[in-house]
Amino acid sequence: MTKLPLLVYLWTYILCCQAIERPIAAKGTLALIPSVSPTQVVPPSATADQKKHSKHVNDFYKLYGWLKPNTTIQDKDLPRAIRKIQKVLKEPVTGVVSDEMMHIFTKPRCGTEQLYNETDAKAPPALHKRYVLWGSRWQRSTITWRFTNYSADLPAAQQQSTISDAFSQWMGYMPLNFQQASPNSKADIYINFRSLGRDDTRYGFTSMVSDGVYLQSGSINVTFNDDYVWTDDRLFSYTAVHEIGHALGLSHSAVEAAVMFAYFGGYIRPLHADDKMGIHNIYGWKTPKWNRIDSNIGIKNLVQVSTSPSTVLGSDGLYQMRSNGQVLRFAIGGWTLVNNDPNTVQITGSGGRLFQRHTDGSTWLWSGNGQAWNYIGAASENVIDIVAASDQLYSRRKDGWVARWTGSGSSWVSVEQPTASVSKQIAITDTKTLWNLLSTGDLVRSTWPHSSGSWQVVDMNTANIAIAVGGNDFYKLQSDGLVVFLNMKEYYWQIIESAGSVAIHACGDYLYSRHGDGSVWRYTGTPNVWELLDDRRDVSGVVGDRNGNVWEVLSGGDVMKLVS
Repeated sequence: MTKLPLLVYLWTYILCCQAIERPIAAKGTLALIPSVSPTQVVPPSATADQKKHSKHVNDFYKLYGWLKPNTTIQDKDLPRAIRKIQKVLKEPVTGVVSDEMMHIFTKPRCGTEQLYNETDAKAPPALHKRYVLWGSRWQRSTITWRFTNYSADLPAAQQQSTISDAFSQWMGYMPLNFQQASPNSKADIYINFRSLGRDDTRYGFTSMVSDGVYLQSGSINVTFNDDYVWTDDRLFSYTAVHEIGHALGLSHSAVEAAVMFAYFGGYIRPLHADDKMGIHNIYGWKTPKWNRIDSNIGIKNLVQVSTSPSTVLGSDGLYQMRSNGQVLRFAIGGWTLVNNDPNTVQITGSGGRLFQRHTDGSTWLWSGNGQAWNYIGAASENVIDIVAASDQLYSRRKDGWVARWTGSGSSWVSVEQPTASVSKQIAITDTKTLWNLLSTGDLVRSTWPHSSGSWQVVDMNTANIAIAVGGNDFYKLQSDGLVVFLNMKEYYWQIIESAGSVAIHACGDYLYSRHGDGSVWRYTGTPNVWELLDDRRDVSGVVGDRNGNVWEVLSGGDVMKLVS
C-alpha cells in the first residue's frame, strides 16, 4: 500500500474534525473562494529594462508627492517603487514595469507636482487609492477667472466656453460660484498657454500659492502646454476640468477613473465619486443636500425598479409600500396610488416590471395601468418572499427550495433544493447567477439555467448575515460589520469596508452601506474609500437606481431624495 505523506494525514484529520464540529450544510460542489489574494510574486532585483523606465517611475512619484525634493529613486529601490505603483493601479505586483504601465506612463500627463508628503509616501498602497488635498482652499464664495492669452488652435469664444463648462462641472458639487472677469481686470485664477517643448508630455500644470490655509487671489495660474494641438476637444475639456480641480485645492488622485488622476486616458471622464468626495471634503455640499418627497408614518419600505442606466422600461421607477397594503409610485414630482389591497405584504421589481406578494403567499404582476394587477402565482404558506432581478422573478420557500416564474400565466419551475437548512436571503445577478445565503452562513450559488447539480458551495462562514448584488458584482455583509466584495479579477473575498456596517444595498454600479449610527455611505469603487451621503442618525433604509440616484426612509416616515 502506498504511504501518504504526514501532511496529508494531518490535513485529513483536520477536515474530519471540522466535519464533526460543523457538517457541510449545503449540497453541491465544494468550491470555496479564498479570503486573500492568491497572487504571490517573488520580488525581482533591478534590471536593465527597469532602469530604462526609471524616469517614468520617478515622474509618477513626483506627481503624487512620494519623492523628496532634489532626490531620485536609486536603482536598487526601483523594484520596490514599481511594486508600490502596481498595487495602487491594481496591476499584477511583479516589480517589473508592464506594457499596461507603459501605456499609462506614455500618455499625456499633468505637470502639477505635489509637494513631498512623508505620511503619504510611507502609507500602505491601499490608502493611496483616493483623492488628495493640497491643504488650502478658497475663502470667498465667488471666484473670478480670465484668460491672459489664447491658443491659436481654436476660436477664443470656444476656449472661453470650454473653460466655463469646466468650472460648471465642479460648481455642481460645491457651494461656490465662478464668474469670468472682464479683460485686463484682476482675477482670482488666470488661464494661459505657454510652450513647454514639443517633447514634453505634460499637457499643462497649475501653480498653487497659498498662505497655508487659503489660496491667494491672483496667484493661481492654470497653464496649458501650447505645443499640444488643442483642437482635440477631449484633451482640452479633460485638461480644463483637471487643472481647475488643482486650482480649487485638489491634488492628484490614484483612482484611474477619476478626473484628478494624473494621466489622460484618451476620453472625457465625468467627475468620479472620488473627485466629488475630495471637493466635498474641502467645501462641503451644495444646499440643500436632501429634499423631502413624502412623509407618512405608515411607510414600510421603498423599492426602486431599474432596468439599465440607458434604458427605462414601462414600470421602472420608485415605489413605496405602506403598512395598510397601499403601493404608490413616484412620478413627475408626486405619488400615484397603484395598489390599495390590504393583503399586500411585499413588493419587488426589475426589468420594467413590478410584483407584489399577498399574505396568503400568492403573487401578482402590475399591469402598468391604474390599480390593475394580474395573478401569476398560487397562494402558498410555503412562500417566504419574492425577489425580482434581471428579467426573472424568484420565490424563496420555507422548505429550502427556490421557485422561478416562467413568465407565462401562473407557471413556476423549481430550482433544486440546495440544503435542508433554511434559506436566509437570495440575490440574483444581471447574468442570472442565483446566490443563496443559508441560515448557517454558508453561501451557495447556481448559474443559469439552474440545472440539477449546479449548486456550488463557495463560502462557509457563520459571520455572513446579508448579501447584495449590483449588476454582476457580489457583496456580503458580516456580523463584525465588514463589507466584503467578490473580486472576480483575482478571485478572492476582498474587504472593502470595516466601519461597522449594519445593512448594504446595491444597484447596478452602486453600493451603499448603512452604519450602526444611521449614517449612509456610498462606495467609490476603491477599497475602504466611501463617500458620506448622510450623517443623520434616523435613517432606516436606503435604495438607489442604476444612474446613481439615491432615496432614504427615515424612522419617522420621511422619504428623502439626494439632490446635491
